[in-house]
Amino acid sequence: MKAGIFDLDGTLIDSMWLWENLADNYLLSIGIEPPKDLGESLKELTLEESTFYMKKRFKLKSTPCEIKRDIEKILADYYANRFQLKPYVLETLEEFKKRNIKLIIATATDEHLVSMVLDRHGIKDYFEFIQTSDNTGLSKGQPKFFQIAINSLGLGPQDIWVFEDALHCILSAKKCGLNVVAVRDESALSDLEKIKEISDIYIDDFSQLEVGKLWKNY
Repeated sequence: MKAGIFDLDGTLIDSMWLWENLADNYLLSIGIEPPKDLGESLKELTLEESTFYMKKRFKLKSTPCEIKRDIEKILADYYANRFQLKPYVLETLEEFKKRNIKLIIATATDEHLVSMVLDRHGIKDYFEFIQTSDNTGLSKGQPKFFQIAINSLGLGPQDIWVFEDALHCILSAKKCGLNVVAVRDESALSDLEKIKEISDIYIDDFSQLEVGKLWKNY
């Protein structure tokens, strides 16, 4: 192992519970009862893609930019002040630092929100750079998203481990030949059996991660 690619939400920070209800809360705030299938419809979309989807589906008067701005006000408060690290994240990052492992963030979340929560917890300096769906123009369900990260690291995929909670991202990473540690999150429990099947290692939290195992050949 020479590098690690870390997802943010649901992997490093406990935040997916907000994302799962964010669109519902927004629609309720403007007097629209959210349909039961909304969460599933938005599951693999970026925030920007979700705003276009909601404008079209619910015939909203606000522009996608205005919808995104209103939602980002909610998000900014949580990323800047409320979201907590998942258990043993700091200890794990420190272990990688001691071993001189390059680490990056690869997330669908906008970079300014990522920076807010990393700065608040004092862990931004552990990462070489932040790659997002916004600054690549790609969703994490597209293998090209992970290929860009591989190219940026200048390493072969066999030397890189990805840390992810979501099935569609794990599938995308595996298509690029990357090794995957799947991290348990409540938001992905419906996909648990498939996640365990395709990931190389599955952990409930980072206390279970045996760092030495990541140097074995898979």
